[in-house]
Formats: sequence, structure tokens, C-alpha cells
Amino acid sequence: MEQESTKLCKHCKTEIPKDAKVCPNCRKKQGIKIWQIVLIAIIAIVVIGAVAGGGSDKPASKEQDKKKETESKEKQEDRKEFAQNETVTFKDVNFTVTNVEKTRGSEYDTAKEGYEYVIVSIKIENKSEEKITYNPYDWKMENSNGQEEEITFTTTDSDTELSSGNLNAGGVVEGTLVFEQPQGDTGLKLNYYNNSVFDEDASFKIKLD
Repeated sequence: MEQESTKLCKHCKTEIPKDAKVCPNCRKKQGIKIWQIVLIAIIAIVVIGAVAGGGSDKPASKEQDKKKETESKEKQEDRKEFAQNETVTFKDVNFTVTNVEKTRGSEYDTAKEGYEYVIVSIKIENKSEEKITYNPYDWKMENSNGQEEEITFTTTDSDTELSSGNLNAGGVVEGTLVFEQPQGDTGLKLNYYNNSVFDEDASFKIKLD
């Protein structure tokens, strides 16, 4: 079936060539049909939406990742107790217990009867942008009876003991803390006080294995 080679002018209704954009009779432009205008508008909206969406994927993804990281950090800081194998982040500072050793001491320095020395190796990493201070007296040990004790004076860790000082942004310090606790106690917790002078409650606790 042959296709029609003519059409009617949209204005004067005269038969004109199908491809004519201007009517030879009334000299008026034929234009495009309404459905064509609607189709072009829909295509334009889809294209603009795709371009805008594609351009915002990466920033949106970064923003979501940052939001998740912030929420994760806030969630962790809401916690008060951690396991020994966890790194605790508090006020942009990482605290990690790297080792726990129990000993009765030596011939010249022995724990009292029924007790033993608990030597905790701690690593502190300053991830903040400011200088911080660290001090062995920020730490106390709680036993299964709920008794909380400060560090013990002993020569057991004289070469490795954590001293006090300042830690610049990005700095790392490691050292040991020694506590005298009931022998064989399996409920020990290492408690950290952000301000050991004024804080009544520990900022966080680490349950020792």
C-alpha cells in the first residue's frame, strides 16, 4: 500500500505536499502536533533527570559514608563497656589493650598472699587535631567484687611502665599498667577516666580476658 504523499493544511485545509512546512496556499507554518510536543517534553525531563542524578551519585555516596562513620563513632562513644580485643575510640583518641599478663612477681617483688600482679599493655593513638595529655592515673582496675584500685607501685614493669606526658596530633605512645588483684579473678575490667580528679564514673571500661 502506497503511503500518502499529501496532507491537509492545518489552517486552510488545502491539500499540500506531505513534507511541506509552509502551506503554498495560505503561507502559514504547519508546526508540530501536540502529541509530538508532549513526547519531546517527556524526553527532555528524563534526560535532565538522568544527568542530574548521575552527577550527584558520587557526592551523595561520600556524604552517606561520612554520615555512617559519624553515626558509628557516636554509637561507640555511647557505649561504656568493650571487649579486650576492641579498639576504643574516645574523643578522637584510640585506646587498645595489646596484651595482658598475670604474675606473682619476682623474688624481690612479690604480690601479697592470695593476689597477683596484672600487667596491662596499652596503646594510645591521638587521632584528633589537638595535643592531648596521658597519665597512668587515668586508669583503674575493677575486680569481680566491684572493688576499684589504682595502679600498684612495683618494679615488675619498671622498663615498660606508662608514664605521663603530652601527645601531639597523630602521635602514638605505648606502655604498661600494673594492678594487684585477687589471684585467678576472671571478672577484671580496666576503667578509663577522662578526668581522674573530677569524674565519678568511668568514661569507658574494657573487659579483660
